[in-house]
Amino acid sequence: MRVVRHAPLPVIAVTLLAVAITLAGCAPVAPQPVPTVSRTATPTPTPTETPDPELVASGTAGQNRPFFEFVVNGLLEVTPQPSSLAVIDALIAAGFDKAAMQVTADTTRVGDPADSILFSVLIDGQCLLGQVAQGALTTDLGDALASGRCLVGRTLSLD
Repeated sequence: MRVVRHAPLPVIAVTLLAVAITLAGCAPVAPQPVPTVSRTATPTPTPTETPDPELVASGTAGQNRPFFEFVVNGLLEVTPQPSSLAVIDALIAAGFDKAAMQVTADTTRVGDPADSILFSVLIDGQCLLGQVAQGALTTDLGDALASGRCLVGRTLSLD
């Protein structure tokens, strides 16, 4: 009789585990989905025209500030260094009340050109204030002074 010897059980288990690990590395990997790029057309925005500001006849100084700026900037496009009276004439032509305006001189007391021109329109106790210097406009709003005026110092007579 022939005796067949079998390997002990732990040796067989280790061998099977090694074979299983080796074969697992050879198994095909499930394919991963590939992301696709899809382009959707983005509509081009259509520019809408902003209407020009208008004088608000019974409006506040704040409500009329955009129109005040619009008028003076229009003047500056044509005349970057306007005279004091050119600024006032443009505001009068646009509908602002001449009696409510003040402006400083465009020349100094010795006749040299002024560095800037200050001007204002008084509307219901509030002042629309403007300054033109080197072809640029700066504006602000402020309360009227105790004198009922907007500007301090020497201003031109508009009569």
